[in-house]
Amino acid sequence: MMYIKRTIVFAACAALAGCGESQPPEAAAVEPEGESDELLMVLTGETPPYSYFDEEKGEFVGIEVDIARSAAAKLGRGLKLQKSEFKDLLPMVKYGKADMAASGITITEGRAKDVDFTDTLAVEGGKFLYRTGEKVPTMIEAEKMSVGVVDSTTHDFYLTRHGIDPVRYYQCSAAVKDLKEGRIDTLFYDGSVMDDEARKSGGTLSVTELETRENFGIAVSKTAKELKAALNEAIAERRTK
Repeated sequence: MMYIKRTIVFAACAALAGCGESQPPEAAAVEPEGESDELLMVLTGETPPYSYFDEEKGEFVGIEVDIARSAAAKLGRGLKLQKSEFKDLLPMVKYGKADMAASGITITEGRAKDVDFTDTLAVEGGKFLYRTGEKVPTMIEAEKMSVGVVDSTTHDFYLTRHGIDPVRYYQCSAAVKDLKEGRIDTLFYDGSVMDDEARKSGGTLSVTELETRENFGIAVSKTAKELKAALNEAIAERRTK
């Protein structure tokens, strides 16, 4: 694997072009809302318990998936789920390539300029994942460490604001693999995901306490008023259970 400062390249993603604000991401055409029976939701499939691929069931599951299914049913529509890289999720919604996007997406003022968001469905935060028995990462210690992060996430921006130039990945799973194999010192990502990776590692990986607290929501087009209302209704119903 070859790392390039500010950008990363690895086999699974080497052929994929970056997605700038002026250019929509490459994706299969999606019919405008109202012309198709199916709503398309894009997600990374790597953010348990919010949305992830269950190997045993062979399908995407999680809180966000349940909310999307409920909203689609309220609108009399079907639901299609498509795996995409995190950096492409919001541009796909912005440019009409998808109806909604999820994967523990933090609601921010900057993102809200391009897409709309549902009500908050969860409050989360970032944690460091590291190899058990090695130096425990802190934001100060991380300045002297090789830190992995998922490209274009708020965790990426947070590290950058603290003067850290991280190793950026398109997929969390690739970063976890490099952490296990010693190519990076630590990984900074959603706390629940880091907790899950530590649990699955059988004690070889550990996590720190939360460094940040953020509000998660599902992203929709600024014109998708009915969809947003249906999603918010589904979120409210979950709170009352």
